[in-house]
Amino acid sequence: MALTVKNDVLLRVYVVLAVLIGPIAGLLMYRTVDIAVLNKAESLEESDLYVKEVPVEAERGNVYSHDGNLLATSVPYFELHFDPFVAPPRVYYKKLDSLAYLLAHELNDGLTVGAWRDSLLSIRDSTSARPVSRYVKLANAVDFASLRRIQEFPIFNLGRFRGGLIPQKRSERKRPFGMLGSRTVGYSTKPSARFPNGRKVGVEGAFDKELAGKSGKAKMFRVDPKNDLWMPVEDLSVVESTVGEDVYTTIDVNMQDIAENALLRAARIHKPEWGTAIVMDVKTGAVRAIANLGETTDGKNYYEMFNYAIAMATEPGSTFKLATMMALLEDGYVTLDSEVDIEHGIKEFYDRTLRDDNPLSKRWDTITVQKAFEQSSNVGMAKLVDSFYHYNEFSDRLKSFHLNDQLGLEIEGEASSLISDTSFSTFSGVSKAWMAIGYESLLTPLQMLTFYNAVANDGKMMKPYFVDRVAKEGKVSQQFAPTVIDEQIASRRTIDQLQLLLEGVVERGTAKKLKTNNYRFAGKTGTSQQNYGRRRGKKKYQASFAGYFPADNPRYSAIVVIYNPRSGAYYGGEVAGPVFREIADKAYNAMIDIHEPLNRGPKPVLYASQLPQNDAGKAEELSRVLDFVNVELDTLPPTSMARLIAEEEKIGFQAIVPANQQYPNVKGMRLRDAIFLLENKGYVVHPKGVGRVVRMEWHSDGQGGRGKDVDLYLR
Repeated sequence: MALTVKNDVLLRVYVVLAVLIGPIAGLLMYRTVDIAVLNKAESLEESDLYVKEVPVEAERGNVYSHDGNLLATSVPYFELHFDPFVAPPRVYYKKLDSLAYLLAHELNDGLTVGAWRDSLLSIRDSTSARPVSRYVKLANAVDFASLRRIQEFPIFNLGRFRGGLIPQKRSERKRPFGMLGSRTVGYSTKPSARFPNGRKVGVEGAFDKELAGKSGKAKMFRVDPKNDLWMPVEDLSVVESTVGEDVYTTIDVNMQDIAENALLRAARIHKPEWGTAIVMDVKTGAVRAIANLGETTDGKNYYEMFNYAIAMATEPGSTFKLATMMALLEDGYVTLDSEVDIEHGIKEFYDRTLRDDNPLSKRWDTITVQKAFEQSSNVGMAKLVDSFYHYNEFSDRLKSFHLNDQLGLEIEGEASSLISDTSFSTFSGVSKAWMAIGYESLLTPLQMLTFYNAVANDGKMMKPYFVDRVAKEGKVSQQFAPTVIDEQIASRRTIDQLQLLLEGVVERGTAKKLKTNNYRFAGKTGTSQQNYGRRRGKKKYQASFAGYFPADNPRYSAIVVIYNPRSGAYYGGEVAGPVFREIADKAYNAMIDIHEPLNRGPKPVLYASQLPQNDAGKAEELSRVLDFVNVELDTLPPTSMARLIAEEEKIGFQAIVPANQQYPNVKGMRLRDAIFLLENKGYVVHPKGVGRVVRMEWHSDGQGGRGKDVDLYLR
């Protein structure tokens, strides 16, 4: 009977459970089928609003200079948000003061401890009327070390889901050397409405794929739809990202610094619209420096805003006369000793008048071709070309020197060169004459430098290049070797004569003022009017200088172009030439391997006139210095202070005994030692200048004697 009752109770329980649970189970089964089968696409789309896989940007590779310095790198930072509602109320209010104190000191954003406390308290107390977004931004950018400290703050240390701290990783591209070569290093931006493919500039743009690496994937859930704020579901990525490769450029940081500073100094003096300076390795074509400075919109400063060196093609002016002479010599029309009548620097070509800019031309009529080039005679060059060439012969010869070819650079933006010929509607009877002196042709500074570099390289034309290799963790994936454009653009005899001409420009010609006795360099000045076709408006000139150094064994070629100088001179030899000279001077001084070591050969004999004389101070310090430079001493003084006395081929010490001197003689001493002696005697010292004491002047005591004050003059 008991068993029957028990079974009856169980049966009733099962019936009740079936009645209650059955519909719920059925509803769950229906929803499962509805979500997974009937409305699968719609359900997946809705779930993507809250949980989805998002791309994780890979760490971008670095850009290095030729000498291993870091030119561009990605620095991570974190944007911090906070959900104040996830921490337990008791913990939140108990730790609020501590959190406010730590945030005020760590973030250093101008908010006081009290301001932070009031802000955090008011946010939490707004639970009854929560804002549309419950997430508060704490900081726009903190570094990783700061993030680790913040994660240990009270409340935040409860963890990702109970502490409420939400860090979002970002990265910022930094250039340790600032503006240095910034346009050539370049940048790469993400797609936008204005630039659907992003902007790719310089090395960063050309090697964007290699630098970018491969993005990974991570599962994230949306914690704030309004601000599109996402948090990782787990710490590990679904697909790990692959770090980008590093790009090693040909740029030499020291050479780049020299070029940019020299160009900037000239820009501040002459106030041009823009200027550029390029330095190239003669043998390889590797670009060691490329500076581009453009005037800011307010006209108060200069900045790297455009790559004028590769993207600005202009009429080069007289630097083009090197190509003219190459054509004349190669075609056998002239020798350096041939003569040309420059007609005192003025000549009519049809309805156009051509004049020499060199005032010396007014004194000359017939001169040699060599002198015409060295003195940059427009009339001489124009008459030679106009008399020897017909139709397109001159244009074709210039094109054979690759002056009409693009260089095919790794970085984008190279402007097209142009050599005029009879196919152009603007070609006229005076075109050949004007082309001979650098007009009716367009070349970028780098294209012109490539031509000059070929002359410096004995006729072998090298392609300029900016990147040496692409590598990752020491493993090279791409190596860029020097590329020859033309093994010999002209005969060796012609090249030898051109080198002689360029050296003559510096020795005797328009660049004579730039000559230095320390080394020899070769080059050509250039000045061109850029708006000569306009009747109105102020004239615009372009000053340039192209050449190479040292002349006897060329290591580097360089070009300086300064566009529209509006202050002071505008001639190439006076505006661009000094920039070239400064670059060459400093680069030459840095070429340790070509300088004769000072300690090579026998030790020179030093005579009294070459030895230290009358330097005074502590004997121990003087002795230590002389020992360091291997100068032998004749005697050692018995006193702590001494004076150096130079005798024939040796140095001796003269003892100084302050106790025996009422008015100590401190000439030759450093200020420290002089003050020590004089103030111990009770005198008041008034120093003037720096260095060693060279003169002493005692103040009067008012009675015709020496007072207590003394002026020390140091030099």
